[in-house]
Amino acid sequence: MKNIRLFALFLTFTAALALAQPQFSGSFQTGFGLRTQDLALSLDRTRFDLGVSYDLDDAAFTAELRFAYDARTRTPGFSLGEAYATLFLPSVDLSVGREVVAWGRLDLLSPLDVLNPRDLSNPLDQEKLPVAMVHATVYPDAEGRYQLEAVWIPLFTPSTAPAGEWAPPPQPLPPGVTQVRVEEPAAELASGTFGLRVTASLDVLEGLDLGGQVVYGYFPFPSPQGVEPVDPAQPAGPFRLVLGYDRRTLAGADFALAFSIPGVAEGLVLRGEAAYAFTGDPEGADPNVQNPYAEGGLALEYAWSGGPTTVLAYDLKWQKADAPGKGAWTQTLGLMARYEYDERLTLQGAWLHTISDGSGLVRPGLEYAFADGVTGRLSAAFFYGAEGTRFGVWRSNGELRTELAYSF
Repeated sequence: MKNIRLFALFLTFTAALALAQPQFSGSFQTGFGLRTQDLALSLDRTRFDLGVSYDLDDAAFTAELRFAYDARTRTPGFSLGEAYATLFLPSVDLSVGREVVAWGRLDLLSPLDVLNPRDLSNPLDQEKLPVAMVHATVYPDAEGRYQLEAVWIPLFTPSTAPAGEWAPPPQPLPPGVTQVRVEEPAAELASGTFGLRVTASLDVLEGLDLGGQVVYGYFPFPSPQGVEPVDPAQPAGPFRLVLGYDRRTLAGADFALAFSIPGVAEGLVLRGEAAYAFTGDPEGADPNVQNPYAEGGLALEYAWSGGPTTVLAYDLKWQKADAPGKGAWTQTLGLMARYEYDERLTLQGAWLHTISDGSGLVRPGLEYAFADGVTGRLSAAFFYGAEGTRFGVWRSNGELRTELAYSF
């Protein structure tokens, strides 16, 4: 019934805009994958996206409907993607609707990009989920060198946890606990997410962009909040474990600096982010409240003459432990490369390595443009590391994947 209502809403919106000569766009994608360990089917899906947009002098509208079919589970699905209206006022852009907003500067490992939940049912995809929000961007100066953004997300939407073969092994329940209940924040104004971001572009070297932000929201996944009797009339048990979403206030800053080293390298770009998450348990004294953490990252991008564009990244994260334990440090290295061999063939790859536990992920791939709007992709994913490590838990989930996409 929900999918039918979404489809009817989209058709109504599309019909209304059809009278105003809208622009249509879309894509058709199909993908097939095999697990490297045993060549078992790991991916067999088809997706069709249809978008409509309309631009006025002082307003714009856009909406997207997605139909997907998973042949592995024989599950079809309709969903409404981004669908929002933007009003262009003097020095202010105001958007209302379902939207995806990206904050921060880093692509590979970004501690600041936390506004939208993610679909992690397959961690190789990690797609952002659009959510209903009010998003305002203010331009204080005529040149647009400074910007102030504000976001209000009134309703909580959780991220989708890894599922199927990607799901972590189930943890044993404490003695006397027989059930688990997940409690989401109440659908009320006080449960919303609020974000504020300031950016500036300065004439330093070949260009310096600075940013700072605060997001008052939630951790993306639930954590234990305590136990409660399954039957209130039997306070001695059995019990139910309650999982909930803790609040966090994420404050951080970022930069992007373009520069050159004469005679050595031209067109270098150095990006960085740093964030600190404040929680309701700053001392780590309450085991039922998630603890603060700090995370920072750097990335150096360089386009080699006649060669690939590479990004070398480093991420450092500190997680406060429950008292009286010591905090844990996690270091991650990343490398991305993209090489346009010719007008049709593009080679690309990515590598992530956790220095702390020796686990990692390697993802080579290529794209080939058969014709205008028709693209084929071949990719692979290989995980390594000891059992129980960050990437080692997915050692059996290596994948060979082929995809074909048509866009219009």
